[in-house]
Amino acid sequence: MNEEDLFDDTWINNFESEDDKYKIFYIDEMSNIKVNCLYINKNKELEKITEKYINLKTNNKLEKGELIKLIKDNEKIDKDRYKLISILIYNFNLENTELKNFLKDNKDYDLLKKLNNIDDYIFDESIKYFQKLNNIFIIFNAEEKSKLPVTKRIKFKINNGRTRRKRVI
Repeated sequence: MNEEDLFDDTWINNFESEDDKYKIFYIDEMSNIKVNCLYINKNKELEKITEKYINLKTNNKLEKGELIKLIKDNEKIDKDRYKLISILIYNFNLENTELKNFLKDNKDYDLLKKLNNIDDYIFDESIKYFQKLNNIFIIFNAEEKSKLPVTKRIKFKINNGRTRRKRVI
C-alpha cells in the first residue's frame, strides 16, 4: 500500500480552508491607525475635520515622537493657528467571545480613553476585522491672537542741537 492511501489529509485541507474565512475575527497586532483632527472655532463650533491613516513605527505602540509630530503638523491649518485641547484614543480591544455581550449592552465597556500626558501609548491588540475602528482624536481650539499691552514711548526733546554743559560754580 501507498503512504498516501493510508493517510487521508483532505479533512485537514477542508479545515484550513474553512478556518481562512474566520481569520478576520482573530486578534492581531495593529500596524496603522486612523487619526482625526477636530478643529473648533472661536464660537465653539466644530469647524473642520481632517482624517488620515498613519503607520506605527512599532506595532501596537504610538511613540511620543510620533504623537508630537502629529500635533505640530496639524496645529496650523489654512493660515490659522490652533491650540491643543485634548487627545482621545478609541481602542476596540474586545475578545471575540465578548462581542455578543457588547452588542446587547455596550455601557459596560470603556473603549474611549483621554490621554492626559503626551507620552508613549500602547494599544491593546484587537480583532483584525475591527481594527479600522481604532482611532486617535486630536481636538484643537482656535488660538486667539494675544493683545499685548501697548507700551507708551517716551521721547526726549533735544534743545535744537545745542550741547548741554554742566556749569561749575
